[in-house]
Order: sequence, then structure tokens, then C-alpha cells
Amino acid sequence: MLVNSMEAIILVGIQSNQMAKNKIGNIPFPPLVKIDVNEPLSVDEVTKILKSRDEGISICVRSQEGHPDRGGYFFHILPKDKNITLCEIYNFEKKSVITLTVNDLTDFINHCSGLQFSKTAFHLCQSVINFRLDPE
Repeated sequence: MLVNSMEAIILVGIQSNQMAKNKIGNIPFPPLVKIDVNEPLSVDEVTKILKSRDEGISICVRSQEGHPDRGGYFFHILPKDKNITLCEIYNFEKKSVITLTVNDLTDFINHCSGLQFSKTAFHLCQSVINFRLDPE
């Protein structure tokens, strides 16, 4: 006998052998660009990715191995100038979160996606990003 609905959900998941799916609505800068990497991205690589789109870019950084529909770490970025010196990061609602230099953005992407620890990005997340209030 099941004690609660959580046990039912767990049992259904185990019996069906399917991964949980989370459907995300529209992305700020379609179409989504998937970046499959196992090593940290360089500033040059991030700059090249950003230059590939004039109107901003939504990227999903994920490991090289896995199911074709696997998830990853989403970043929605709009360069503030043609030289890609400053970049604005957006959330899924296309609201600005923070503006970073391309160097800091690269550290942030690598840190948040688990590719390389960055003390600067850690402190940014801990003191700024995690304290943002979502609109009610």
C-alpha cells in the first residue's frame, strides 16, 4: 500500500524507465544553440559564439555524451557592443539579470555549467545572482 503520492510518483518513474522532463517555454533569443563540451570554454570561443548572432543568443551548455534531448545549463546573452566587450545576461522572461565583461561572462558560464570553478563567479552568484527577487 502506498503511503503518499510522492511514493506513487517515484514508483511510476522507476517502473516506466523514463527520465523526468521539464518543458521550458519560449527562449529569449531563438533558436537555441547547443554547445556540447567537456572542457572549459575559452574567451575566444565564447566571443565567436556571441558574434554568430546579431540579436542575442540563447545557449545550452551540456556534456558531449548523452541522450540527444538531454538538458544542460541555459544562458541568454545579448552583447552590448560590436566588440563583445560587455554582455547582458537575461532570464527566461527576457529580463536583464546582470551585465558582465566577456572575460567575466566566460568564467560565469564555465562555473555555472560545472566546467571550471571560478572564485569570482562563485562570489557573484552568492552575493548578487542568488539574492535577486523574482517579480510577484
